[in-house]
Amino acid sequence: MNWKDKLRLILGDGKVFFDEEHLKLYSTDSSDAPPVIPEAVIHPESVEDVEKAVSFLYTERIPITARGMGTSLSGGAVPSPGGVVIVFDRMNRIIDLDTENLTVTVEPGVITGDLMRAVESENLFYPPDPASLETCTIGGNVAENAGGPRAFKYGTTKHYVLEMEVVVGEGKRIRTGKKTKKWVVGYDLPMLFTGSEGTMGIFTEITLRLLPKPPSTYTLLAAFPSEVKAGKAVSSIIKKGLLPSALEFVDHLCLRAVGDKIAPYLPDGTGAILLVEFDGFGPEFEKQVEMAYQVMEENGVLEVYVAEDPANRERLWSARRNVLPSLEKLGKHIRHEDVVVPRSRIPDLVEHTVRVGEETGLMLATFGHAGDGNIHVNVLYDEGQEELMEKAVDRIVEKVWELGGTAAGEHGIGLLKKKYLLRELDPLSIQIQKDIKRVLDPLWLFNPDKVF
Repeated sequence: MNWKDKLRLILGDGKVFFDEEHLKLYSTDSSDAPPVIPEAVIHPESVEDVEKAVSFLYTERIPITARGMGTSLSGGAVPSPGGVVIVFDRMNRIIDLDTENLTVTVEPGVITGDLMRAVESENLFYPPDPASLETCTIGGNVAENAGGPRAFKYGTTKHYVLEMEVVVGEGKRIRTGKKTKKWVVGYDLPMLFTGSEGTMGIFTEITLRLLPKPPSTYTLLAAFPSEVKAGKAVSSIIKKGLLPSALEFVDHLCLRAVGDKIAPYLPDGTGAILLVEFDGFGPEFEKQVEMAYQVMEENGVLEVYVAEDPANRERLWSARRNVLPSLEKLGKHIRHEDVVVPRSRIPDLVEHTVRVGEETGLMLATFGHAGDGNIHVNVLYDEGQEELMEKAVDRIVEKVWELGGTAAGEHGIGLLKKKYLLRELDPLSIQIQKDIKRVLDPLWLFNPDKVF
């Protein structure tokens, strides 16, 4: 009996697929990394299924890639050659919502947007909000340490992971962390697993910290004549000590791509926008909004549109979340970069990006979480322009390092950014990380060709 027949026998009918059509569905993710056809696709329905699968695959020395909805932008969910994909679309339950202790326990396949709505129905709040929240999963968010617009005020996924159940090498199951708000008994292994991109183990259960839902929200769209002026406004907002829950930057190319979804809110001459949102309550909240108006006027804002009701607010955020899908509809390949610079250096990065676009003739569309310096630079290119694209990306990253930044903020390293990790981190740091991986994955079978 070959290994495929054994795997089907171990897991049962309906959980393992080998047909070509099914394999192709899971051969790629949302990045421009080349597809790899897996040898099999597994849809586990319980942690026991995951244990059995990993134990068997480990014995057979077969690479394993865990996958949520494949929204990775760095190639992290692309299968390894000769490997198997474990897809968590059937492990998608909210196991426990504890309204007294402000925690929620979920399986990894829960859609992030579904989780948000479930907790908000109890007047609670889960802050991390990646743009793909209606399709991405909590397991994928934890694997990538996903952020989103609200990361400026509330932090990223790692700030909310309390406890985890993980299947590691040879199919061993461990539970680490605590549901309590504080604990210091041993190393913080949940923090280690968060952002590990599926290279150290497979999450089967995750407990997240929640917050009380803010009672008031105020959303502003500020139109500026240029990207540089908008970038300088970001620096001024930070310098004034303001703390919006979201501070988003969108350049003119992205605005053009979104088109009618955003055009009604923009005056003539708009070159870039900031989407600024405050949440909270009381006089301090109102004062922050007033100061934001003043800062934007001092920085040459053309017009400020106020979303006065939830429907208008949702229209603005829908347009913002639609930026990347709109760019993808332009018919070009896209390399997505999510660099981070100190917030005060955003204007320098924006100027450099414009210059690289002019000198290469490529479209470089920028948007992102300006509040924490995380700018998504999207290089649009045609077939045959791969070398030119790579040179443009290299120039962007080199400038980011010059400005004191980092090559990746929330999209992970995956396949596409490995060369930058090797240049950004010192050799001893990389060796330590590899040694940690070998303890949990001694045969190097979990997403083996990613990160390093």
